[in-house]
Amino acid sequence: MDTKNIAEIQRLAESGGAQGNGVNEVFSRVYCAVRETLGITPYAEQLGAALALSGHNMVQMQTGEGKTLSAVFAACHEALSGGQVMILTFNDYLAKRDYEWMKPVYDKMGVSIGCVTSDTPREQRRDIYRSQVVYLTAREAGFDYLRDFVCYSTDEMVFPDKLNFAIVDEADSIMIDEARIPLVIAGDIDVQDDGSTADVYARVSGFTGEDYGIDEDSRNIYLTDEGADKAESIFDCDIYGEESTGLLAKICACIKARVMLAEDKDYIVKDNSILLVDEFTGRAAPGRVFPGDLQAAVEAKHGLKITSRGRIMGNIALQYFLRLFPKIAGMTGTAEQSREEFDTIYGLPTVVIPTRLPCQRTDHPMEIYYNAEEKRRAVISAIKEANAISRPVLVGTESISESESLAAELEKLGISCAVLNAKNDEAEAEIISRAGEPGAVTISTNMAGRGVDIKLGGADCHAKSEVEAAGGLLVLATAMRESSRITQQLRGRAGRQGDVGESRFFTALDDEIMTKNDLRSLAGRHYPTQPVSGAIEDKSLLKEAERVQRISEGDAFDDRVNLMKYTLIGEKHRSMTFEKRTALLEGTYDSDLWQKHAPELYAQAAERFGESALQSRQNIVLAALLNEFWCDYLDYTAYLREGIHLTQIAGRDPAEEYNIACEEYYNSAAESLPERMAEKLEELMECGSLEDYKPLMPSRTYTYLLNDTGEEFKRKPILMNIFSDEPEEKPKKTGEYTSIPDDQPEEKPKKGFFAKLFGKK
Repeated sequence: MDTKNIAEIQRLAESGGAQGNGVNEVFSRVYCAVRETLGITPYAEQLGAALALSGHNMVQMQTGEGKTLSAVFAACHEALSGGQVMILTFNDYLAKRDYEWMKPVYDKMGVSIGCVTSDTPREQRRDIYRSQVVYLTAREAGFDYLRDFVCYSTDEMVFPDKLNFAIVDEADSIMIDEARIPLVIAGDIDVQDDGSTADVYARVSGFTGEDYGIDEDSRNIYLTDEGADKAESIFDCDIYGEESTGLLAKICACIKARVMLAEDKDYIVKDNSILLVDEFTGRAAPGRVFPGDLQAAVEAKHGLKITSRGRIMGNIALQYFLRLFPKIAGMTGTAEQSREEFDTIYGLPTVVIPTRLPCQRTDHPMEIYYNAEEKRRAVISAIKEANAISRPVLVGTESISESESLAAELEKLGISCAVLNAKNDEAEAEIISRAGEPGAVTISTNMAGRGVDIKLGGADCHAKSEVEAAGGLLVLATAMRESSRITQQLRGRAGRQGDVGESRFFTALDDEIMTKNDLRSLAGRHYPTQPVSGAIEDKSLLKEAERVQRISEGDAFDDRVNLMKYTLIGEKHRSMTFEKRTALLEGTYDSDLWQKHAPELYAQAAERFGESALQSRQNIVLAALLNEFWCDYLDYTAYLREGIHLTQIAGRDPAEEYNIACEEYYNSAAESLPERMAEKLEELMECGSLEDYKPLMPSRTYTYLLNDTGEEFKRKPILMNIFSDEPEEKPKKTGEYTSIPDDQPEEKPKKGFFAKLFGKK
């Protein structure tokens, strides 16, 4: 930490704060404002974190150490220096909480502040985004960015013209875990389901394990020879024929919905609709859908109305959205584990802030049990022991169904408990406020694993001494997660700001992470061959289990880095298209395609409608055409991704071939714009007035459940396995992080037609 600057800030604050907009001067005034409005005296570690944020770093600050307040210092300095700040939070609850909590400080500093949540009316957002500091989720900001590019008037656009500085709270979750989840905006060209999905689901409901196989790496279903024969008999067709491509996709989706997706784990059914559950947060994710035919298949599974799917009009991954900000900083309690990724992907150095008080939490090594039954018995025993001495317990579970079944078992034992999951998230504030009371047992999905502050003794700490005497909050976890960061975040609910606490984490050899990564082969002779009662006392096996977790983390990082090779070209094209479209609406570029490519028709239209009005309409028509152009591009790239792995048969690099194909399509499609514009002018001439032209507008927004891991790019063609003399090489799992390879020298690209079309005028 910069102790010299911290001491100077405290000295200036004690003398009433200094004038000027330097870091120390602004921080000293914020220091005074915090004491006056909140009754809190910021401590040195918070000031150190604030200085690091102002320096555009990734800050690791342990849970409960005051990250929210540190962000206020950095935000005020940037705002008073003339720049806007967006503080991007983990969820709406945190955005609203932090906004309301810190608003008196901003008001005292003369800094305007606003908050955007998912239910904020669009007509109010424009004014809110003009505030100097805005609290909102990264996802909501990304959606508003996309929505602006389907507007047809600058008055309808709400998002700031220029982005400046983003401070990302719970940065590892947003910038890593959710980085590849695409934000998708859909248009109102609905693709109606004719009922065929429900019919297909009913017909394949009798398929057994002999009829299909499961690709564990890609989490997809494929038909076996027996399954293909059965499908051809049921549907009376060549299942692998070109005309049956759509049917085959529906069959596989229906089987996957039935055997791989579980209610109260992957999704919940609420108000006759499917709500997906976020795997990282445990929360329901309204507006998020399964990709492709899978959403309709899950709806058919529960006998629900099949929803229509809008045509995709725009998308952007959070990773690329965040990189639009010229300046960015982040804060989280678990940055050190992902130091390399923050530096590699975002160019953010990691700064570790020490705790104000020594941590008094006791963290026990992971306890490994032979199977889920033994693990369950141990978890219940730990809860009973703590409850007997009125010690509060927080239990982190993997799924909704697990949390509810565990609660039911405890109720039978006479132990009352509160359950927090996606089904009752409206009760979150009440449940968390009581989670630290004597004898409280709170069972939660990962909803309580990040961002929540459990106070010992209850919300007002009235029974803190009693809870401290019992040992503080006991945190239990029922499984090892694929990321150690999730594990550490859950541990951090106990032992906050010097409080006493304890954590015990449980796993079993048949847990998903263990079987998925083949712990049996990795553990070798350490893996027990006979059932074991109680915890397995073998440190070597524990080391192998921890290695499995590192392997999962390393594989996930490699996937995200490798995927960038495929997505950079699309981001370049999106940026070009959106930039030109905005220029049309802002009037900084006037289209002359009608004049050049349909001069006679243009002359007639100008005489009829007036040249000035026609020119204004020409820009809107071209903006709408660019929407259609971009829709076509997204459709093409989605199609291309499904088969690009086949280029390996010819010995070519799929990534290189994908980028070449995208570039060629983009430029060739742009060449058709003049012709398509001429057709639009003919349609316009048939209208009674210019206003009769109705451009495509979005009807809804949604995101996909799955991370964009690029599994389709990693597929190895079956033909290569058939004709190859070499055995198929299994993916190397080192568990070590790798860096982005140096870029290969590129040939200077030819200037495409799109670039020529929109050259400077």
